[in-house]
Amino acid sequence: MTFSVALLCVSDTAAAVPSSDRSLPLLHDILTSQPNDAYRVVAQGIVPDETAEIVENVRTWVHMGVDLILTSGGTGMGTRDRTPEAIAPLIDKPAPGLVVAMLTSSLAITPLAALSRPVAGIAHSPSGDGTGSIIVTLPGSPKAAKENLECLLKVLPHALELAGGARSRTTAVHERLQRGEDGMKGIQEAVVQHKHRHEAPEPAAHSHAHPHTHSHHGHSHEHGHHGHHAPRPRTLVSQDPSSAIASRQRKSPWPLISVRDALSLIFQHTPISPVQTLTVEPSLVGHVLADDVFSSINVPNLPSTNIDGYACAAALSPPGVYKVVTSFPTSPLPEGTVYRINTGAPVPPGLDACIMVEDTEVVSRDESGEEKEVRFLAQVEKGENVRREGSDVKTGEKVLSKGDVISSVGGELGTLAFVCKRSAQVHRRPTVAVLSTGNELRDLQDTSTPSSTSAGSANFHGIPDSNRISLISVLENLHYNVVNLGICGDTMEETKAKLKRGAEQADVIVTTGGTSMGVGDLLKPCIERELGGTVHFGRVAMKPGKPTTFATLPAHPMAPSRDPTLVFALPGNPASALVTFFLFVLPSLRKMEGRREDEWELPRIPVTLTSTVPLDPRPEYHRVQIRPTSSGLKAFSTGGQRSSRTVSLAGANGLLELPASKEGDVERKEGEVVQCVLIGELGPAA
Repeated sequence: MTFSVALLCVSDTAAAVPSSDRSLPLLHDILTSQPNDAYRVVAQGIVPDETAEIVENVRTWVHMGVDLILTSGGTGMGTRDRTPEAIAPLIDKPAPGLVVAMLTSSLAITPLAALSRPVAGIAHSPSGDGTGSIIVTLPGSPKAAKENLECLLKVLPHALELAGGARSRTTAVHERLQRGEDGMKGIQEAVVQHKHRHEAPEPAAHSHAHPHTHSHHGHSHEHGHHGHHAPRPRTLVSQDPSSAIASRQRKSPWPLISVRDALSLIFQHTPISPVQTLTVEPSLVGHVLADDVFSSINVPNLPSTNIDGYACAAALSPPGVYKVVTSFPTSPLPEGTVYRINTGAPVPPGLDACIMVEDTEVVSRDESGEEKEVRFLAQVEKGENVRREGSDVKTGEKVLSKGDVISSVGGELGTLAFVCKRSAQVHRRPTVAVLSTGNELRDLQDTSTPSSTSAGSANFHGIPDSNRISLISVLENLHYNVVNLGICGDTMEETKAKLKRGAEQADVIVTTGGTSMGVGDLLKPCIERELGGTVHFGRVAMKPGKPTTFATLPAHPMAPSRDPTLVFALPGNPASALVTFFLFVLPSLRKMEGRREDEWELPRIPVTLTSTVPLDPRPEYHRVQIRPTSSGLKAFSTGGQRSSRTVSLAGANGLLELPASKEGDVERKEGEVVQCVLIGELGPAA
C-alpha cells in the first residue's frame, strides 16, 4: 500500500531563497527510501511564516485527499513561529500520542526539545465519510525533523490506514494534482528544485488560475502590500536552456490570461513604497503625500488687506483729506491720519478698513516727493478690503489629502508653502531599471564599432535599440528614478548579471525582448531557474503585447525585509513595448508610489471614431490621437498598427480599447463611441 505525502517548508528565509532549504529534500529522501514504495511525495511547497499561507496550502492538500501532510519549521518559541497556531484549527481529531512520541524521542537527545511545540492529528476530508489526512508539524532543523519523522515511521502506516478508511488514495490524489482539480487551481505548490537530490520528487500540481488575496500590513488594508501572498509557484514552467535546441518547447506553457486578470496579479504583488520626509522644494514634484496635511497656523495670521491703498478707521474716514504715514504704527493713529498699505500686508491695530488707491488722489507731497496728504473720494465700510485672521485657512484645517500628487502645476507645492510647511511626508519614488535584450540590437549612439558611424543609417548594421530610449524618456518625464542597464546579449550569464544588477539598484525592472519561444529568449528561464524568481503570468490575450510577462525576484537574504523586485518582461516589438508599459508597468508604479486605488490605472475616456476600425480576434489597443472638437473628443488613427511599427505611437496620446471580434461583430464604425486609455496630453483642437 502506498500513501500520498505532501511536504511544506515554513520559513521566511527559504521562501525568499528556496535553495537555502535543506529539510524538504531530506524528508523526501527518508520517505521515498522506505521499503515497498510505502510513500509517494506528490506535492511540496515553501511558504513564509504567515498563518494564512500555511493554512491555504495545508487545507488544499486536505481537500485533495493527501494521506500525510508534513510541515517543517515554525514550531519553536520565536516571534515568527506560528505553525502550530495555523495547523491546530484544521485538526478535527488530535493525535497526542504522536506528539508525545516526538517529544520523548527528542528529549532523549537534547533538553532544548522542551522548547518545541509540535501538533499532530487528523483533518477530516470534505467527503464527510470520516476519512482524513494526518498532519504532523516537524521542527525546522533538518536534523531534528529527521529524528522526529524516523521515530514515527513504525506507527505511521497503521495510523494512515485507519485515517484513510484502510485504503490508499495516492493514485487518485496524484491524478487530481496533475489535473489541478478540486481547488488546486491557483494554489500552485512551491516545488523546490534541489540539485543535490538523489532522486527528483514527483512534480507538484501546476495550475495557472490566480485567486484574489487580501494582505494586511500594520494598520493598512492594501491588496498585496507586504502581507501574506498567494503561495509562490516553484514548479519550473520555463524551458531548460541547457537542453538541446531540437527538444525545446514548441508551444508556450503559459496560459493566455485577460488584461484584467493580468492587472489583478500585478496589483496583488505590487507593494507600496515606504514613507520618507522631504524638504518642500521643486524636487518634490511627482511625489505622493503619505498623510493628510493640516495647517498649524491661521492664514492670514493677522488681519491683512488684499489691495494696494490706505488703511483707516471706517467710521472716522468719510471723504476728505488725510495725512499719510508709511511706517507701520506701533500705537493707534491719531484721527485724520491713514496708513499706506500694500496687498498682503497686515492692517495696523485700531484700523478696520482699507480704501483702494484708485479711490484717492494726492493732495500734497514733501520735499522728497513722498505723499504727504491724500483725499478719499469714497466712503468705505468696516471690514472692507480686509482679510480676517484665518479667513483663508484656519488652524487645524486640512489643506491636502493623503494620496494627493505633488504636481508640476504648482498648486500643491504652493499650498505647502502657504501654510508654512517646510517638509512633507511622501512615499519614496520607485526606481526603475530598463534593459533591452537581443544580440541583434545596437545602441544608436555607439560609435565604438565601424558599423555605427556618423554617415547615417545606410551604414548602421543591426537593429537600433529604440525601446530603451523610449521607455527611459517616459519614465524620466514622469519623475521616476531610472537605472539604464543597457543592452543584454542572448546568453544566460549576461542576462543573469543584468537582472541581478537591476534587482540590487531598483524596485522594478523593465525589460524588452526575450519573452517568446526563441532559442535566445532567456528571461523566463533566468528568472525561474537562475534567480529563484516567480513568473506570475507569461502571456496576455491582447494585441499588441501577447508575450508580456510579469515576475517577482525574491529579496536578497542579507536584506530580507526588502520587498521583492518586480520584473516586467515586455515584448521586443516597439509598439508592443510601449503599449504594455502604459497598460501594466505604469499602473504598478502608480500603486507603488502611493496613489489612491482608483488612480492606479490611467484614465479611460469616451471618444468618437473618425474612421471605421476592424476588430481582431484578440482584444486590441489601437493607437490614436485624441483631439477636442466642437462636438466632443474625437480619435484619429495613427495608421498601420503592426507591433513592430514604432511610428504608430508618434503623436499618439490614446489607446482605443477594442473588444475581440466575434460572429456578427467585426468592426467599430466611424461615429461610434469607444473607450480610450489616455496616455498623453490632449492634442490640438481639430
